Amino acid sequence: MASSFSLDPAVPMSAAVRSAACAELDAACAGLASPPDRHKGVHDARKCLKRLRSLLLLIRPGLPEPLFVSLVDRVRNIARGLAPARDAHALLDAIDKLRGQIEVDGDGTPVQNLKAWLHRRRRAAERSLIGTMASDALEALTSLRPALANLAVYPDDFRPVAKGLRNSYRDGRKAFAGAFASGNDEDFHDWRKTLQHHWRHMQLLTPCWPSELSARAELARSLSQVLGDDHDISLIQQLVSAPTLVFASPEDTVAFMKQCRERQKALRREARKRGERLLAERSQPFVALIEDYWQTAADKARKPQAVARPNNVVAFGDASLAGRSRALG
Repeated sequence: MASSFSLDPAVPMSAAVRSAACAELDAACAGLASPPDRHKGVHDARKCLKRLRSLLLLIRPGLPEPLFVSLVDRVRNIARGLAPARDAHALLDAIDKLRGQIEVDGDGTPVQNLKAWLHRRRRAAERSLIGTMASDALEALTSLRPALANLAVYPDDFRPVAKGLRNSYRDGRKAFAGAFASGNDEDFHDWRKTLQHHWRHMQLLTPCWPSELSARAELARSLSQVLGDDHDISLIQQLVSAPTLVFASPEDTVAFMKQCRERQKALRREARKRGERLLAERSQPFVALIEDYWQTAADKARKPQAVARPNNVVAFGDASLAGRSRALG
């Protein structure tokens, strides 16, 4: 069964886009509707909103620019409203993961004090979530439905998607080169954003070429996770080195920061290797090949399929011929 986050080559592009967009909206609302695990519900809703933004980016060339900007801003604002309820929880998970990768369990490290501070921040976010945060997000999502249910791409075929994919993929290749040229944390984070879009674009287009695009989606997803670990370490370092926050002695803080930087170097070596594999193809031939597969899948879906019948069954139009055959026999 095809994923709901995919575009169906058998239907016009606008209908395929509306189906995928509304499915994500429904899933986001379900995640926020007071699930037993609030953190999971918020996390699931934010993933839906990220997928929705990737979809809008893919079809951007087929939308009026003011509409695109308006929809992306609305989706982004909803996600930002949910961010405090997730960020502290995510950083706690990141610290636990980091503990398995570097030596951070000594008495003098900043880890325990940092975790206690994040737990307090998470409890504050939970109080906001129980109050108005989730209900505000649900209200905003509900108000977004009419716009998504009436989305129309022009022209109503693969051409705007091809252009959107080419722009996004080209941006990813540029971000890859820029991150390693500068070495800046923010540039690596920007590259990760393009990879997340590419991963989701491959998910959307997988029905036209399942074997290849599902593999690309997985490679982009795993690379995004490597860069996600890199970004988490950057955020942890920012907190630990903030002048207004003290989690350990200066000496222990310096030692901890050094370990974090060494881990980042290893992550970036791995990211370069995977990035060179994923982004080796130039944008024009890459998109042209996917466009060919999409067109083939769309043509196949539109072509009437012959219905097989048993040898002893004669079609209605063949009855007179069958009668003559029996008479001659």
